[in-house]
Amino acid sequence: MNDHADFSLKEYQQRLSKLRVLMAERGIDAVLVTTEANHRYFTGHVPRRWMHQYTAMFTLLPLEGEPLLIVPPQEACMCEEDSWMKSIRTFPLEHILQGVDAITDAVRELGLEEGRIGTELGGIVSLRMPCEDFDQLQQNLSHVDFVDASALCWKLRARKSSTEVERIREAVAITDAAYQVLFEEVKPGMSERELCRLLAVEHLRRGAEMPGSITLAPYIPDDIRVANSTLRRPIDRVLTAGEMITQDAGGVYRGYWSDYTRMFALGRASAAHQDAYRVVYDCLQAAIEATRPGVPISDLVHAAKATMSASGHADYAAKVKGIGHAMGLEIIEPPFIAFENEVILAEGMVFTIEPGLFTADAFCMLEEDVLVTNRGCEVLSKPASAELPIL
Repeated sequence: MNDHADFSLKEYQQRLSKLRVLMAERGIDAVLVTTEANHRYFTGHVPRRWMHQYTAMFTLLPLEGEPLLIVPPQEACMCEEDSWMKSIRTFPLEHILQGVDAITDAVRELGLEEGRIGTELGGIVSLRMPCEDFDQLQQNLSHVDFVDASALCWKLRARKSSTEVERIREAVAITDAAYQVLFEEVKPGMSERELCRLLAVEHLRRGAEMPGSITLAPYIPDDIRVANSTLRRPIDRVLTAGEMITQDAGGVYRGYWSDYTRMFALGRASAAHQDAYRVVYDCLQAAIEATRPGVPISDLVHAAKATMSASGHADYAAKVKGIGHAMGLEIIEPPFIAFENEVILAEGMVFTIEPGLFTADAFCMLEEDVLVTNRGCEVLSKPASAELPIL
């Protein structure tokens, strides 16, 4: 492990120790990690080969004993450089997709042929190995009880360390700066692609590893795309004066995401859109004010819905089920800010709160990135204007 590792040795060891506490509570003997974000979270190894669908990498985290990396041979030297883990195995290049035999051997060596092994079988995550390979692994280890461990990983990742928060804070600052350039340069005559490309380039210019979700939603009356989707990919359509643009953007800094939405009008704005903007802004502020440790996540939704109802949009408010999600190593993570989610907010959680409103003649969506603190919350993103920006 070298000086450019993502985090300190102590932080990685703490992550494994916390995981082992959860494993012991659930009677899990080892956790098999297959997905990119969990792999990076526990090992510190950051392989570029995740972009190739034919490449597989695994991490075996036993309740007792040394954790083990199982990777293609060309990743072994990078593991030695990136990761704090000392035990690294490879599997042959001709079986680059599999690694099944290596996992099987490791489990047997740990004496867990009849053990309980957790892996990423639950919701919001998928095993990063072909179904036929997992079937083969289960056949090889026919007496192993494979169970879901995704909830354990999500529980650990939900509360960010101070270093993780600083990574997110920097990612958000990059997006703040990119939006500022957009607001200064956007004008009628630009295409949707040019608009989104500008945001992407500005993210990279300011230090993002990659631009993230760069999507938009122009308000075009009677356009089926607006009626059925809040955001979509940009096309070559040219922007015209009087348009309402809802822009969603984010980027990645040292593995961690930013993600928030801004809305603006080009040249002029209808009264309906200005009214909708004020309603959504007030809903957003109500949810932010409700954000503090010790309360259920559903309180944020209730606060936004109550504000929306009081503004004369009770029918729409009744349909609202959720207004956001957590973020970190992935742009969308649990826990979700959902109407029935009773997960308790805790210091160190990072969310993006994003209420919206559709009416017969207007559409608005706003979003802020927030950190739950020991007393309340901190808005990480540069706060949205209280009135609809007209550029």
